This record gives sequence, structure tokens and C-alpha cells, in this order.
Amino acid sequence: MPSSKTQKLITYLRQIQPGAVAFSGGVDSTLLLYLTREAWPAPPVALSFISPLLTDMERDRIKTLASSLKARLHWLKTKEYLDRRFVRNTPSRCYYCKKSRIKQARPFLNQMGIKFLLDGTNADDLKTYRPGIRASKEGKIISPLALLDWTKKEIREVSRDLGLPTWNQPSAPCMATRVAYGQAITLPLLKRLARGEEFLHQMGFSECRLRFHHSLVRIEIPEDELRLLVDPGKKHDLLTRLSTLGFSYITLDLKGFRSGSMDEGLKHFSPQRRKERRENLFVQSRNKQD
Repeated sequence: MPSSKTQKLITYLRQIQPGAVAFSGGVDSTLLLYLTREAWPAPPVALSFISPLLTDMERDRIKTLASSLKARLHWLKTKEYLDRRFVRNTPSRCYYCKKSRIKQARPFLNQMGIKFLLDGTNADDLKTYRPGIRASKEGKIISPLALLDWTKKEIREVSRDLGLPTWNQPSAPCMATRVAYGQAITLPLLKRLARGEEFLHQMGFSECRLRFHHSLVRIEIPEDELRLLVDPGKKHDLLTRLSTLGFSYITLDLKGFRSGSMDEGLKHFSPQRRKERRENLFVQSRNKQD
């Protein structure tokens, strides 16, 4: 039997159909897609965005996962990387990316007769710097997990109980998050970073990031695994591989892996803005009735 909180979410989802889920294949959108399958009479539509910001490995995983959930997967090729405001890579980058994607998605969904677009934003996301949430508000995207106060921990626990393979999956944000603010985002750079992270995965680091700071690339792996790169053989192998990708200055971050490390230097995100974001989500909920 589903928990009372899960049942409340399913009941809420029944009110917002016909709908589609913006599906990234992460723990949040996977649980949301699974529960829409329980709430809606027809197999749910999963809308996934494909662009150079998505690696081939992630694309294959999304396809496999959507199939296992018996969802109707639709790919939408997006062009946010052509927007000069996105390419400039300011701290508002994610706002322009999401705004561009929503603008492309609406006509596509309208043709299918789909009124509501849902995403996997959760309650914890409202406590961090996520400019894309403003674009979601403006685009009238509905975030059921945030609206009903689901935390990442709860999402993982319920996903585990439901047997979803993503319950303990590491986060996998787009490749643009690897580039320091102020450094232009180019397709060749994204490909080099994706290839470098693929090397790290091959070496056994499931959670890892390559962060690019102009002429320097910074390696993030879990803190308790830093010792593994002390091994001369592994270190030499990694340095050789990254050097072949054109990275001249290569450093290991002693703080270890952590999500959102590129945002650590930002000063303009305040508790008041977090409050405003929560209020905005409830405005979204009322707007869906318009």
C-alpha cells in the first residue's frame, strides 16, 4: 500500500491531465513519471530534451528507463546552445536554457493535446541557487514534488521501496555545469569534458566531475576515494588521457566531489529569494486552473 504522502501525490496528479513529464532520467523525474502512470489512465508521456548538453550515455539510459516504465518517450531537439545569453555563461545561464526549452516544448505539446508539463523539482531544490526555477514559473511548469514538500531523501526512500533503479543514482546535471561562470560554453569544450569524465568512469569513479576554469581543469571525486589517485599508475594514466584532450593544467580538488561547486562563490542568493520561490510555486498551482 502506498504511504499517505504518496497517495496524496497520486491524487494531486489525477487533477492535472492530460499532462507530460519533463524526463531527465534522474531520481526525481523517474519517481514522478512512475506515479503519473499510477494516476493517469493512459501511459504517461515522457518528454526528454536532446542537445550537446546531454551525453550519449545519459541518452541511452533515459531511453532504457522510459521503456521499463512503459512511458511514451518523445525526444525534442533543443537549441539553447545557440542563444548568446546562454553561451556567455553568466550565473543566469540555466534560466535562459530552461526558458528556451519551454518555448520549444509548448507548441510540440499543444499539437499532442497536452495542457500540463510537469517537472521533478523537489522541495530541497528551493533551498539552492537554481535560476531555472524562475523560467519554470514563467512557463507555468508544474512541480508536484516541490508543491507537496517532497525532499530528496523522501524521494529516494519511496523510489527504493517501489523498486525503481534510480533510488540511489548519483545526480547527473548537464555538461554546462562543468564550465566556470564567465567562460564561454562551446560544443568542442563540452565534448572534451564529457570524454574526460568518461575516462574517470572507466577508472571506477561513479561520482565525478571535471570542472573547467579557463586554462585549468579541476577533478572532483568522492573525498574517501582521493587516495586512489595517489597510485602512480592510475595518476599517470589519467594525466595522459586528459592531456590528449588538450587540458594543460590538471588539478585534484581536495574537498572532493560535491554537487553545485561552481555556485560556491555566488553571494546573491538569499533566504528571502528562497521564500519567494516557494510562494511562486503555489502561484503556479493556482495558475494551472486558468
